[in-house]
Amino acid sequence: RRRILYLSETTREVLIRHYFNGYSIADIAKQIGIPAGTVKSRLSAGREKIKEGWMKPMPEKKTCIPGFLNVSYSGSDGANHEPTSLVEGDRIAQNLLITAYDRPLSVAELAAAVSIPTVYVEPIVRRLVDGELMAAAGGKVYTDFVIFKPEDFLSRFDAQLAFVHERFNRFWSVLADVLAEIGASDFGGTLSVRPKRKLERYALLRALQGFQLGFFELPSAPARRDGGSWIAMGRAFPGGYDDSAYCSANEYAVQGGHRTSGGCVGEVRLQLCEFDTTLWDNPARWAGSCGFDVYFREMPAFLWCVYRGVPVEKARISSTMLESIDRLIDRTGLLAREDGVLRVDIPVLSRADYTALERIIVRGRDRLKAGLGTEYRAFLKGQQIGLPGHLRSVPPYCRFLPATEYLVMAVLREAYEKRLHLADVDYCCPPVVLVCDEI
Repeated sequence: RRRILYLSETTREVLIRHYFNGYSIADIAKQIGIPAGTVKSRLSAGREKIKEGWMKPMPEKKTCIPGFLNVSYSGSDGANHEPTSLVEGDRIAQNLLITAYDRPLSVAELAAAVSIPTVYVEPIVRRLVDGELMAAAGGKVYTDFVIFKPEDFLSRFDAQLAFVHERFNRFWSVLADVLAEIGASDFGGTLSVRPKRKLERYALLRALQGFQLGFFELPSAPARRDGGSWIAMGRAFPGGYDDSAYCSANEYAVQGGHRTSGGCVGEVRLQLCEFDTTLWDNPARWAGSCGFDVYFREMPAFLWCVYRGVPVEKARISSTMLESIDRLIDRTGLLAREDGVLRVDIPVLSRADYTALERIIVRGRDRLKAGLGTEYRAFLKGQQIGLPGHLRSVPPYCRFLPATEYLVMAVLREAYEKRLHLADVDYCCPPVVLVCDEI
């Protein structure tokens, strides 16, 4: 019985039907819709596997799930937060993906590799294939997205900091002009200090990220069966991994890139635009406040209600959001309370003002590319990571991610250390902008 659990489903089902349930070969052929000869060959193959188990007993092995895998994505997630929900908290699924990355494997081979009976692995693999994190071909499956290792990033960390440090003055001369343009604009000149600092942070991140990614063709994320549209990426860590060096380097990473979420209140369409960093910020603002779903579903409308004094009943704000107000004030830098009155503490721009801001950002990005682009291309040459030969779905920019991961924050952190950026900030200063326009 133990050996049978490790057999493939096609072999296992005929053995169980014939030897455990007593069905004839003809009965089994009719039940599962295959020729009687195929039933016989599967029974024969199954008996050979069982025989191998008697002649060479299976070693007593503990379940082997030594690593863990973080899955992120670009694009928009599916109805149930795919792809991250397919592996979040599921160490078996994570290790199956790690194991099937370097080469395609049969499900039975995968099961043997992690020392978990095939019968338990099969439904997990089906879920991963259906969720498009795995692909099936020729009776085998493989992980169908790029998986990075910590050393992919750490081995390229110092070079990125050195590239920035050697050219910092040229980077900052462009970014200082971006800040000056914002300060001279109608929308920038009328903001109070705290929202203005947040707007400046947002603009600098956008300009630098535009430079960072501007040398790659960024493909549209493919539509997925679950309703999302995403490109997955993973980071695999071995069991017992000492992540202190990785976490230290991660201080120089922009967490999750540029995110947007939307909503409506009456005739006003809203868009919340934001980054997460570790510099005077609160990464994953939703985690410590109101939760992922509520944050991205309700936050734009909630901020607008507070900004305009609109009753929250008009925006269908949940009790979860309302009960989170104190945490939102304390932890996110989005709201403040003065003299008992709640107010929005981030920049709120009309669509026209946001369009003008984007023009300033694009001019800064283009000047960075003109002044530093040739050197950056030379820096990136040969920096892409290798991929398994069977893996064809990974966009080129993903292969360069470890070589570009730290550039943006390397510039801003050096500016901070030189007191050119955030010199007067001692509060949570997230790079977040709320954009509104009439429908």
